[in-house]
Amino acid sequence: MYRPNKLKKKLLAGEKAAACWLFSNSSDMAEIIAECGFDALMIDHEHGSGNLQGAVDQHRAARSVSDVTVLMRVPWNDTVLIKRALDTGVEGVMIPSVNTAEEARAAVAACRYPPTGIRSAGFGAARAGGYGRSAKDYKDNIDNELMIICQIETKEAVGNIESIAAVDGVDMLFVGPNDLSGSIKKLGLFDDPEVKALFEEARDRIKASPAFLGCISKGAQQTNELFAQGFDFLLCAGDTGLVASAADNLLGKLQK
Repeated sequence: MYRPNKLKKKLLAGEKAAACWLFSNSSDMAEIIAECGFDALMIDHEHGSGNLQGAVDQHRAARSVSDVTVLMRVPWNDTVLIKRALDTGVEGVMIPSVNTAEEARAAVAACRYPPTGIRSAGFGAARAGGYGRSAKDYKDNIDNELMIICQIETKEAVGNIESIAAVDGVDMLFVGPNDLSGSIKKLGLFDDPEVKALFEEARDRIKASPAFLGCISKGAQQTNELFAQGFDFLLCAGDTGLVASAADNLLGKLQK
């Protein structure tokens, strides 16, 4: 059954949103995390170990315990990859390394059915359209409800933020700090003045644009700091990291 996008509604109301990555391909993990109260889950198919069947299983598991918004980061700005992701029924996609307005327009076109896009019309069979049961409802509403997120991950992209944000259909620009630093040959050197200046430029230019501002954060303190800086959407945890940190914390306190 077709569902309105709760995350998009919350952001449009001016509220902040905290989300969690799903790096594993585990539906059990999705079910556990979905019940925790995050505003969204991001199934990661760029660096995570998932596949499309796993994404469907994770979506079902999350839906069994919550109405949390489920998104997917696709591996690349590719029409086929975006089409396949959307047909699973996710309510939004994040596209890596969008550097120009032309690339943003291509991403949006891949997400939309004709006449405003080029997405192949499989809603009569795909899970997104309820395997045909809610096909018309899905087709009529998806352009307005879908969350399209473009990642800003290079110095070139930062220079094009205004034109990327102006593309009809782009809802959010999401700063990728690691690749952004790598684009100027200073991977992970977040205290470097040039890296800090580029990050702050990206932040400020997106804040001044019509797009929502997203990023990665780590831990409650940094998440709160970035919200205070004006970020709207933060992926502040990941399923695998939460398990690892909980295990490390437990073992570090044992007296053996």
